[in-house]
Amino acid sequence: MLREYELFYIIRPDLDDEQVRTTMDEIAEVVAADGGAVAKSSLWGRRRLAYQIAGFTDGYYVLKEISLPGENLRELERQLRLDERVIRSLITLSQVYYLPEDEDRRGRPRTRPRRAEAGVPGDDQVADEGVEGPEEEAPDELDETVDADLAVEPGQAVEPDEGEE
Repeated sequence: MLREYELFYIIRPDLDDEQVRTTMDEIAEVVAADGGAVAKSSLWGRRRLAYQIAGFTDGYYVLKEISLPGENLRELERQLRLDERVIRSLITLSQVYYLPEDEDRRGRPRTRPRRAEAGVPGDDQVADEGVEGPEEEAPDELDETVDADLAVEPGQAVEPDEGEE
């Protein structure tokens, strides 16, 4: 079964452009010889490394999207380690596989119900629920009446009404 991978590797910086292209083509041939195919290849150019690798401080970064049978992955990794022009490589799965709804990650039937099946509200349901009540509307116009009892002059003390303290 062919799986899709991302092959990322760094080529030595002391090679010229033609040697870099030759190295990229030879690695594509290795993938094809292992029963795979290169879907997309991109040369990112010469970039500085985060730390020194094999005495080099920069290198040519290359990213390839490949399809390869899983059993041939170790052989590809071995070929990349043996190639002296490649100073670092990384192979990762390029897509995420989702589990079936009724199985756990080992393929066994799920024994506990999911949150929705158990009657526990999800995060989106909890956020929508709130205190329900009558909605109050804001007045359209402000009431411009002035009450003389409420007007206070600057510097005037305010005394409480009878019964207030």
